[in-house]
Amino acid sequence: MMPIYRCWPLAVLMSLACVSCGDDPKLVEKRAKQRAEIADIKGDLELIDERLKQLPPDVTDELSEARKASENQSAEVAKLEAEVDALEKEKRVLQAEFDAYQVKYQAK
Repeated sequence: MMPIYRCWPLAVLMSLACVSCGDDPKLVEKRAKQRAEIADIKGDLELIDERLKQLPPDVTDELSEARKASENQSAEVAKLEAEVDALEKEKRVLQAEFDAYQVKYQAK
């Protein structure tokens, strides 16, 4: 067993600790507000996490492939347009020759 003079400082410290542990109304109100704010922030965080889970998949690879296909198709369109222009020019030349042929042999 401990002598009383050794327990006395411990008893004083315990009594001071008990007295200082009383709930201050201002601190209680502040703690309640902080708990409410923490609950709101947790709710917002859960909503943000849910939105992040619902993000559409990354389509950058598909986009680059689509751009390449578009460039290839544009080049093919330009090539075909040039071919059509050449064929129309050839058609005009042949039409002129045909008209000349008709004029030449129709008069006889």
